[in-house]
Amino acid sequence: SNRRFWRLSLPVGEDRDHPLANPVGAASCKKLEKVDMDPILVIVGERELLRDRSHDYATKLAEMGKKVEYVEIKGKQHGFFTNDPYSETSHELVDVINRFILDNSS
Repeated sequence: SNRRFWRLSLPVGEDRDHPLANPVGAASCKKLEKVDMDPILVIVGERELLRDRSHDYATKLAEMGKKVEYVEIKGKQHGFFTNDPYSETSHELVDVINRFILDNSS
């Protein structure tokens, strides 16, 4: 379950707003506003358990003025590209990453 995932992922006694789990949360947000960041690519599967958090992350970064691109892969879950690395969707993902790198290289 999602609760178990969080319990296993966070330090004992911490919640989902810990800076490592929520880098744009109340505990971290103001610090990131001051950080000069390279362009950011956020990729998430449509069926990903953390899809909403990933979308919020990308949105908040954009609101801070960061250059961010959000890509949602239709019908896919967490780790879809490692579960089936030679699928058509995984190849499309590599194309997205290549394009992002080329578009943001100097």
